[in-house]
Amino acid sequence: MIEVDIIGKLIPNPLTMIVQLCSTLVLFLLARKFLWGPVKNFLDVRTEKMQSDLAASEQAKQEAFADREKASEELTEAAGKAEQIVNAAVKQAKDEKASILAQADREATAARKKAHEQIEAERAEMVQSMQREMVEVALSAAGKLIGEKNPEELDREAIDLFVKEAGAHGE
Repeated sequence: MIEVDIIGKLIPNPLTMIVQLCSTLVLFLLARKFLWGPVKNFLDVRTEKMQSDLAASEQAKQEAFADREKASEELTEAAGKAEQIVNAAVKQAKDEKASILAQADREATAARKKAHEQIEAERAEMVQSMQREMVEVALSAAGKLIGEKNPEELDREAIDLFVKEAGAHGE
């Protein structure tokens, strides 16, 4: 059977332990003397850079919010101006429509008046024409009946007077 010294394996040799502690202390002191300053400076510079980047990003964020608010205000203002322009255009269109309708109404009234006057003139001319025809027919009939005893001018005046009186009673 093999004999193994378990306690010797578990507890290290005190001389080895002291040498290892001394070598670790030497390495620690060398690292502290030669590496600690540059590493600390590197870490400080890195921390400052991160802080400045954070500050710059915060400032950019604030500027973006300010720009966003400004754009929102400008958009609201533009919407208000657009609404005013649309309202002005609608008002102008309504005024133009009213003006056009008023002009059309005036023109239609003038056309109706002119047509009525023309109809009245044609009617008066027709009445005169009918009266002349009636006078001619009456003279012709009277001349055939009487046989031309009265002068024609007297007959014409009498018939004209009769036709006018008859026309006045008919209207």
